[in-house]
Amino acid sequence: MANIDKEQRWKGVITSSASDALAVSYAAKEFRTPSIIVLPEHTAKTKVKELTRLGSTVKLHGLSVDAAKEECLRLQSLHDLILMPQPSDDYIIAGHGTIGQEIIQQTNPSQIQAVFCPISCGTLIAGLGIYLKRATPNIKLIGVQLHDSTDISRLIHCKGQLTLEEHLVSRNVCPKVARICSDVIDDIVHVTTNEVLIAIKNIYEDTRQLVNTEGALAVAGTKSWITSNGLVGSEKEFIAITSEAQLDFSEISSIAKQASLAEMAMRSEIDSGLESLVHSAGIASTCAGDGWSSSTTVVGTETTATFTSDVDGSLWNS
Repeated sequence: MANIDKEQRWKGVITSSASDALAVSYAAKEFRTPSIIVLPEHTAKTKVKELTRLGSTVKLHGLSVDAAKEECLRLQSLHDLILMPQPSDDYIIAGHGTIGQEIIQQTNPSQIQAVFCPISCGTLIAGLGIYLKRATPNIKLIGVQLHDSTDISRLIHCKGQLTLEEHLVSRNVCPKVARICSDVIDDIVHVTTNEVLIAIKNIYEDTRQLVNTEGALAVAGTKSWITSNGLVGSEKEFIAITSEAQLDFSEISSIAKQASLAEMAMRSEIDSGLESLVHSAGIASTCAGDGWSSSTTVVGTETTATFTSDVDGSLWNS
């Protein structure tokens, strides 16, 4: 927003992106720019209150994200407002890349083997990936996605079939961001809703911080990847990006109950699997809790990535 022409900025900005709403509202307040946030009618009251407190005009419209987006575009065209954020904008992508910059500055990069990040709309992992691959190309970047009907992990290495870039474009990810994602993502892990709920519980128990399901995706993916690669107990390091924490207070009890039920169900599955293993192989095994420890670290297969990008690397130095 700082790079929007001052003569244009006074007209105001508008967005329907729930994940970027607070950032847009905060930046608009800093630059004394009028801002409108269009969100679905079921948006949590606490979020609306926070956006209003920051000075934004909040309009609730429709029952879905698509309906809110349509209304946002209508208002933007009607009042000649500036649409925020624009996923293909270099500054938006570079802004997400500063997370990678923080990781490098606050850790020992040579000890980090893998960074896990939600794929979502692609902009976050694209910006993060560009910075990490330029600064520390040996760090493995792993995208995390909730299980659906499409297993996109196979798209990373497929030849002569649908590519990851084409798949993301078909999911309404802008072509520029999709192309970057295809270049920087080394692997993809899928997680179940139960795994995400348990991750929310794990995060709270370790940090006393509450995140929503989107925010817990990377932690769930990290646990799944560690287990599937036989790395439980490894002393290598990994990082999971907890990307969102927008949780309404009224949701907490429901999520806590669902997480406990999910943990019980998963433990039951583990016990059943171990029992079968004992009967078939005559061995016994024990595991703590849900089969992993928060102190467990991970090692990823070393990889050197080469890629091209449309984003100017000097943006992080400006």
